[in-house]
Amino acid sequence: MKIAMLISVVILLPTSAAQNGFTDHGVAAPVAESRGVVTLQDNQGACLVIACSLDRSPRGWILVTDIDTKQTQQYYYPEGVPNSPPYASLLSRNGRFYTCAGKTLLEFDPNSRRWTFHGVPAPSESCYTGSAFADGPDGLIYAGSHPHCHLVSFDPRTKKMADYGPMDPQEHYFSYLAFDSAGWAYCGIGTARCNIVAYNPKTGERRQIVPEADRKLGTGYVYAGTDGKAYGRAGDQWYRMFEGRATAIKQDEAGPHAPSGAIGWGNKAGTFPDGRKLRHYNLPERRLEVEDPQTKQVTSLSLDYKSEGASITSLVAGPDGKVYGSSCHPMHFFAYDPATDALQDWGPIARIGGGNFCALAAQGRYVVGAAYCGGYFYLYDTAKPWNGEQGEHPNPRLLAQYEGDITRPRTALAHPDGRHVLMAGFMGYGRRGGGMGIYDLTDGKSTLITHRDLIPDQSTITLKALPNGNLVGGTSIATPGGGHPTAKEGVLYIMDWETKKVVFQTVPVPGAAEVFSLEVGPKGLVYGLASGSQFFVFEPRSKQIVHRESMAEYGGLPRPALIRGPDDNIYAIFTKAIVKIEPKAFQHDKLADAPTGISAGLAIIGGRLYFAGGSHLWSYDLGIGR
Repeated sequence: MKIAMLISVVILLPTSAAQNGFTDHGVAAPVAESRGVVTLQDNQGACLVIACSLDRSPRGWILVTDIDTKQTQQYYYPEGVPNSPPYASLLSRNGRFYTCAGKTLLEFDPNSRRWTFHGVPAPSESCYTGSAFADGPDGLIYAGSHPHCHLVSFDPRTKKMADYGPMDPQEHYFSYLAFDSAGWAYCGIGTARCNIVAYNPKTGERRQIVPEADRKLGTGYVYAGTDGKAYGRAGDQWYRMFEGRATAIKQDEAGPHAPSGAIGWGNKAGTFPDGRKLRHYNLPERRLEVEDPQTKQVTSLSLDYKSEGASITSLVAGPDGKVYGSSCHPMHFFAYDPATDALQDWGPIARIGGGNFCALAAQGRYVVGAAYCGGYFYLYDTAKPWNGEQGEHPNPRLLAQYEGDITRPRTALAHPDGRHVLMAGFMGYGRRGGGMGIYDLTDGKSTLITHRDLIPDQSTITLKALPNGNLVGGTSIATPGGGHPTAKEGVLYIMDWETKKVVFQTVPVPGAAEVFSLEVGPKGLVYGLASGSQFFVFEPRSKQIVHRESMAEYGGLPRPALIRGPDDNIYAIFTKAIVKIEPKAFQHDKLADAPTGISAGLAIIGGRLYFAGGSHLWSYDLGIGR
């Protein structure tokens, strides 16, 4: 980590930012993430770097840097194009740059420095992924989509788009795309059951390359060879493919790669036509490095851009009276001190990269964070300086890793025994179900409980402790990494803390796919919100649901959505409003309509409820604790 990254960014806002009980404390992590970089030379001989970005600006943008003049220009998407994450891009043989803002295909001409086209080739799709972007032999631009694995095309001459439909009706990730010289497309698909599909855009003929019996967890991989053939791998089996047919081969029989202009969102390097190399591109640090391979000289250039910052994904009330939180894409950790009104961006954890702390909890003087991706569980000692996991005494430090079983965490909990911390969430790509990790801060013991010993094929996404120390959890049937769900309804369950066994389970809201958020009230009752903003109350002693009602009028559900206040009332945040729930009669009152869309939460300090609105940290005066 560079020294500059260890220096906190401090933002002080005047008290005039308060309005109607709400205060906007500003952007917590004022950075953008690089979403793919290409190197090229325009028709005037200028060596350029084009970088896609992701942040919370109203309109998305790319950066174009001339490495010789050291000038950088920010080009916003055309008006009307939403700021959605780009996952794949292409520097075409025709000299133009193609990327996708969500479902919108964009064409940029580096010579004229302007957007020359935008459109939606497949309205049913949400984005275009991985390296599934390719020049076709017919001069068309092709791409593969998520979540229904459509193949689409764009004709740069006529500006017409085409949607050829799904290449695999069950899978969700179309990650690789290649053509042979005969004009057949080969699609690398996953993640639950890897597949390679051959498709002829001219005739509409589709052939599955991988036998059904050989389809396993993972993603099919394909590339174009220099011999006009295409090559691919599904599991351990390699194929040579031509005219829609495949021959099984050994890996060492696969031909060399033909040049491809496809760029995944994580690409940060490249080579210019004159041989110089883009060695390092860091949008959050606002700099790039170019190396001359002959002289070995490295030139560093600064990048100037405007950004609305990274999305906030989690908050917690720290033991020291501060609010702590995490952003995503990129992951930065931040702190807000209500006493001084100082909002500080403390920077990234390199190991987490573009992920985030999906959930935070406070245990004693510590804050724990459950991180995507990689299933990392971190411990930050608030009594010592944050150093981004650097040096001989990292703070935070890694406690455990539950990769695979909890790749996408959704909840963290400090057990009331004062020594255990827990995290839970979704499994990795292509899988269903999710485990629970338990870490003992006293003896350093780490325990993983898989979904098979919790609620099989479901994932725990909310977790609380009952007064007797037992756990109450809520599950989701979703499989966000491309797996195939089998369950129909989310479950509320009770786990015996001593035996770590599930001793009771029920469906609190029939038909609801997720038990989204839980909180335990002053009398041990469990208050919950399920899919569709359905509110319920569970009585642990009688094992009965004693109340249900819809709160959909207040909007959707940020994560987490419920918190018990110091006055023992239950407070709920929705995308459009803040609501107080009286714990005895279950009556609720809307406290206020939110001045911005509420996207994440949740902490209460000094009578103020803290939540996120995109990249901004907000708070609302509850009128308590004074």
